Amino acid sequence: MTSERLKKAALVIWIGVGALILGYAALVIADSVRVIWLPVAFAAGLVFLLEPAVKTFERMRIPRIPAAILAFVLLAALIVVVLALVFPTVRAQAVELAQSLPTLYVDVIDWMRETGARFGLDVDSLLSQEALEDWLNDPANQETIQQIVFGFGAGAGQVIRGVTEAVAILGLAPVLALYVLIDLDRFKRTSVELTPPKYQEEVAYVGGEVGGALGSFVRGQLLVAFLVGIASSFGMWIIDLPFWLLIGILAGFLNLIPFLGPIVGGALAVLVALLNGDPVQAIWAVVIFVIIQQIDNHVITPMIQRTRVQLSPLVIVLALVIGGSLAGLLGVLIAVPVTAAIRILVGHVWRTRVLGQSWKEASEAMIEVTEPPERLARLSRKAPGDQTRLFDTQELSGLESEQPDEQE
Repeated sequence: MTSERLKKAALVIWIGVGALILGYAALVIADSVRVIWLPVAFAAGLVFLLEPAVKTFERMRIPRIPAAILAFVLLAALIVVVLALVFPTVRAQAVELAQSLPTLYVDVIDWMRETGARFGLDVDSLLSQEALEDWLNDPANQETIQQIVFGFGAGAGQVIRGVTEAVAILGLAPVLALYVLIDLDRFKRTSVELTPPKYQEEVAYVGGEVGGALGSFVRGQLLVAFLVGIASSFGMWIIDLPFWLLIGILAGFLNLIPFLGPIVGGALAVLVALLNGDPVQAIWAVVIFVIIQQIDNHVITPMIQRTRVQLSPLVIVLALVIGGSLAGLLGVLIAVPVTAAIRILVGHVWRTRVLGQSWKEASEAMIEVTEPPERLARLSRKAPGDQTRLFDTQELSGLESEQPDEQE
């Protein structure tokens, strides 16, 4: 018995070591071709976003290929309409911001002088030409300047790579998403067929849970960001804050990253209000963004993201930090959905293989389904908590149409 246990322990250890080595090798390879991951991530987001529309068109007896193309055309038309509505105001506010930069610079210098005077500091002497020359002639500062110059050169390379990735996203991501949408059903069947027969039904079930949760997250985040952007812009417009639309758009875009949108938007609104010389306006901006954040957390997100993976705020923050350190902006954007998928997969294996729970019990322990309001539930054709699934056992030939409650 002891030797058998030692053999099993050694096997587990070597499997763990092998998994770490393979994981490190995968990260090295992924880093060497990292230019493709941002388009792939955006393509995946488009697939999760448009798959429900494609399914709806298919129920209207439209073939899969025309349905996918129609979904893309409708999305492009929506983007064009939104841009046509907001572009004139954005352009006007951008021009106004560029024209007001000299005034803002003077206001910042005046604020520094007033603040320095309160603490007995002579800001003018610190900003004088003599002080600047002394600082530049200091050998330690010259070394710092050289590091900054070299860093700027590296930063220029980063900018060029960022532009390249942006072009790749705009050109490659929609094409990838269209092909994936067209072949998605075939991909589902092939993925299950490559699985050993005794695990096919379980793979389809877990794949459906992962796909449903991630699809709900992606669609929900986009819609919530859109609503937060509208609410922020409208709130800043009500208090007559300069650059209200730019601040609202920035808050909505950054809301794609959990916790970040209202915080950055509120801080920027307060800064603009204070530079505008209106502390009362700054207070109102804080109040409005706090209200928006509370409504988002307790009303909008629970209603829109009806299927959510239960992740604590600590796990979300750690995932964002790790994702940002590993892959920058891309890592921050995909950190939460990737963590959610890992939690579902690992949690399913642990609960079914170790704790002996059924598939349904394992998913209910990790995935929270918010019931819609009663009126919406009556109007909806789907049952409460239903979701568009990445894998649907009813669509896979050779599999049972019913989802089992107990593990076989």
